[in-house]
Amino acid sequence: MRNLTSEGQAKIAEIAQRHGISTDGAMTMLDALVRGGGTMAQFSHPDFGGSGQWMMGGMTMVSDLFNNALKARVDNICIELSNLLANDQGWLWEPAPPQFQSSQPSSSLSGSFGGWNSGSWWPAELGQPNSSGGQNDIRYAYFGHANRLAVDIAGTVTVYDTGDHMISGVSQQQGNGWTVTFTSQYGTVPVSSLRVVGGAGEQSAPAPALQEPAFQERTYQEPAQEPAPAPVPATPPSASGSAALEQDYLSGSTWTFGPAGGEPFGLVTLSPEGGIAGDVHPRARFWSVENGVLSFYDADGRTSVRFSTLAPEGGVPVIRGDDPSAPGQDYVLRSPAAQEVAPPPPASAPGTLPIPVDLSAGDWALEDAAGQTLATLRLKPDQSIAGGRPTEVRWRADGDTLVLLHGSGRPTARFDTFQFRAGRWSLTGSLQSDPGVALTLRQT
Repeated sequence: MRNLTSEGQAKIAEIAQRHGISTDGAMTMLDALVRGGGTMAQFSHPDFGGSGQWMMGGMTMVSDLFNNALKARVDNICIELSNLLANDQGWLWEPAPPQFQSSQPSSSLSGSFGGWNSGSWWPAELGQPNSSGGQNDIRYAYFGHANRLAVDIAGTVTVYDTGDHMISGVSQQQGNGWTVTFTSQYGTVPVSSLRVVGGAGEQSAPAPALQEPAFQERTYQEPAQEPAPAPVPATPPSASGSAALEQDYLSGSTWTFGPAGGEPFGLVTLSPEGGIAGDVHPRARFWSVENGVLSFYDADGRTSVRFSTLAPEGGVPVIRGDDPSAPGQDYVLRSPAAQEVAPPPPASAPGTLPIPVDLSAGDWALEDAAGQTLATLRLKPDQSIAGGRPTEVRWRADGDTLVLLHGSGRPTARFDTFQFRAGRWSLTGSLQSDPGVALTLRQT
């Protein structure tokens, strides 16, 4: 960053004093805004609680997720500094020495989330990203205004729907293939758990004549008087003639799931929004497709099974995979063939629980560690939540622990300590994604 004039230094010092921060903090934020073109900034300074991000008219992220006062301070400072840069008439910066002038364009930041790339490798309709960066042959760009995350791996671009995630960081790991994860208010989440909405994951479908399911032709020709067979997903053939694992093929399909060579756990349905319904097993709570590989995730978002082979066996589709953390432990998804399958019964509300209070009686106040009320909610007997935060719509009891759940079924908070004082119950717990963030549910 160029040197400020004496007038510019005085202005920055005045802004810092007025907002209650150090001059060094104001200079750090000014430098971040310069690198972000005056409309966005990625910063890290103790005056702002550590690292964070800001975008004009968009998001403000700080390390302390619930510190709204700090977010407001960051927003006010960034708006004032952004206006200062926009209205500069030549008095703010000292002239650049001739030896530092160059016709070469400045390089964009890369290797960490928040570098502002000037390229447009992402789909043009997404507009300008909030943040972008890259390392080696992997690049990523986050579009908070559109709830999209674009990832470019060796020239292949995939666009994901980020849903209600507020992304504050992206990282990549090398090893057995590649792994891209991101950080949001729910903690560290694999990119492959997101729904693919464009790019490599939504290549043009084959012509209708090629989509005729070969397995269905050979297996499900039943006499007219027989009951109609259960629907089996169409099998888009690949170039080799075998079926391909793709989002459209699997979305809404039903399979038996279990260990290879053993009794199946039960029937599972791959819901279009990324959840797994039916005979829910701890290893099968969420699903996604990435580069022709179907992944199952457990309740904490960890990859539990990777399926990479789809082939007919006995005239029905069978998908085989293994546990990446336990070599030799194989699992199989098998089409239920032409059997008429009754839908799984709806989950019933818990009966008698080892919890000393009727959770569905009365309202509860959700408080942070400082005692500030975040929301008021009611735990309804059907295990839905009335009121509360928009990210939590259901609840369940795991033994002596109360768990709040996101709409997709992902746990967001757990409460395992119960106290009774002055005629009222209070439950103490923490965020699922960050056990260091304490939360309390208090009877009102």
